[in-house]
Amino acid sequence: MTLGEAKRRVLMLLDEYSTGGELTADADIDAKMNDFFDAAQRDVAAWQPIVRRASVTLDGTGSLALPSDASRVLRVCRDGARTSAYEVVDGKLLSNAGDTSALTLDYIAAPEAITPETADDYAFEVSAEAANCLPFFVAAQQLVADLVVDYGAFYNLYLQMRAALPRSTMSGGAVGQRLYGR
Repeated sequence: MTLGEAKRRVLMLLDEYSTGGELTADADIDAKMNDFFDAAQRDVAAWQPIVRRASVTLDGTGSLALPSDASRVLRVCRDGARTSAYEVVDGKLLSNAGDTSALTLDYIAAPEAITPETADDYAFEVSAEAANCLPFFVAAQQLVADLVVDYGAFYNLYLQMRAALPRSTMSGGAVGQRLYGR
């Protein structure tokens, strides 16, 4: 799902349509949308982690920066087998000086930030099932300050949908998310 599709779903949930069926413009809603989707995607990614795989080659210096989106390394493999010969410290993979091994890293990725400048064609990094939850979180956030309409129904639906997502099995690999590539 793209950011633009998700925004359309939020507007449908909030019933932001005229009697003729056309979307009505609301600058207050639009101004907050991207920030709310950023918070929603981060919350869902904490529930159902984004697991990625990267192939790296050590450069012999004894220290290699992890991929920029890596928040936690799950396993390091060399020659197709797990190895504990490497340590991760402060965003770097530490090795012996002179080591030029080719490695495979499986790691939990932090989603890219969704800023006010993020285009509507941005594809969410969480699984398709998780992306379906996001409009309910955002609709709830849009209504939190509304004294007339209760946000609780949308937020409770979000929590129920999130709870139904398959969780990642950290030892056995990913469930429900993209494991390889972006």
